[in-house]
Amino acid sequence: NLDYSIQKGKKLPIIEKSRTRLIDIEAITHLQCDGYVTTIHLIDNESISVSKLLKLFEIGLAEFGFLRANHNTIVNPFHIREILSSFGKKMVRINNSLIILAEEGHICLNVHENLY
Repeated sequence: NLDYSIQKGKKLPIIEKSRTRLIDIEAITHLQCDGYVTTIHLIDNESISVSKLLKLFEIGLAEFGFLRANHNTIVNPFHIREILSSFGKKMVRINNSLIILAEEGHICLNVHENLY
């Protein structure tokens, strides 16, 4: 079982033009990329876009339990609220977002199911 308490009190520095924001890791629900821009989605529905590759976030957040869901999305399994299966596709719901899991993303589903 994963221990998500390691996220508590930890910050992710996000460098924007003239400032560095410190984002609570436990508040991050998922990250999505579109080319070279990654959007960080937070529990309060705020989103922050930065010019940084998703792969770099994946490496830095892996120790906190974040997992690759599909080619352009990393999820924080702590925030998964629903697991769905429809027409052969598996999906997870985080806040108001429905994220389709790629075949390799099914590991995310299996890990989350083991939490119960």
